[in-house]
Amino acid sequence: MPKGREILSLPVVTRDERKQIGEIKDLIYDPTANKVLGYLVEAGGWLRDGKGFLHSELIKRENDCLVVQDESVIRKLSTIPELKEALDKKEDIRGLPIQYDDGQLIGVIQDLVVDEETGEITGYEISDGVIQDLLDGRITIPNKGISINSDRVVALTGIEFDTNLKGESL
Repeated sequence: MPKGREILSLPVVTRDERKQIGEIKDLIYDPTANKVLGYLVEAGGWLRDGKGFLHSELIKRENDCLVVQDESVIRKLSTIPELKEALDKKEDIRGLPIQYDDGQLIGVIQDLVVDEETGEITGYEISDGVIQDLLDGRITIPNKGISINSDRVVALTGIEFDTNLKGESL
């Protein structure tokens, strides 16, 4: 399953014409529901609103692009209540520390692991520092057995990590 960063910068193309109509700038998600709600395609400037589309409007991901029905899918975020609400909450857990419930620090959440088909966030990629990342690679923790607070994420002691990423270069 891909990491969020693997989706960033991908072009968005129309299904029939294969016309590029945008580029993914960020994922819009609800960490409490563990779900990607949609995608930011164009960041809003001072005088204009950002644009994006819902995950449910994504037809599929191909090797190097995301495919949507047509240009009408991308619209102002202010006209998509689910995305606007998620952005207004400002609940981005990337960058938050994650620790066991006994207080032992595990690391910092660096990225999301996403099921492209359902939009479910199945886990989180954890960094234990740049040097440790280079030596051992990053680990992934599943989204089960954790609680998300505004300033940190807490994992139940004994939760199993996915060490398949160990040794993978960044």
